Amino acid sequence: MDDDILDKDNAASELPNSKAETSTPLSTGMPGLPALDLSNTLSLQNEQLAIYKNLLETLKSSEQESATEFPDLSKSLIAHIGTLGQLKDDLHDIFSRIRALKTHFQNEYPDSFDYVQSLHVKELDEEEE
Repeated sequence: MDDDILDKDNAASELPNSKAETSTPLSTGMPGLPALDLSNTLSLQNEQLAIYKNLLETLKSSEQESATEFPDLSKSLIAHIGTLGQLKDDLHDIFSRIRALKTHFQNEYPDSFDYVQSLHVKELDEEEE
């Protein structure tokens, strides 16, 4: 058992001197580990932190702008949707009236209606050529 304690003491003395390896203020400084210069890593992390802070500020301002614009745009969208619904209903009514008039004229004036339809078909054929 005393031999084990002596071996540990000898092993500790074989470890490199941490003070000699830690010449920079930002190094690992851990006994048995090589000293690493962490100042470059720290500066890169600080640069990334600054980038992320700027990104966060940009996102915050974008969110605030969206929060102020959303209610107005939402009301405007609802009004446009209502207008489109009304327009759809109006067009449906107009086309149903046109179909009713077409059927009425076809029943009342079949010869004239057929003649006009044939003219219209000729115009479509000429446009296709």
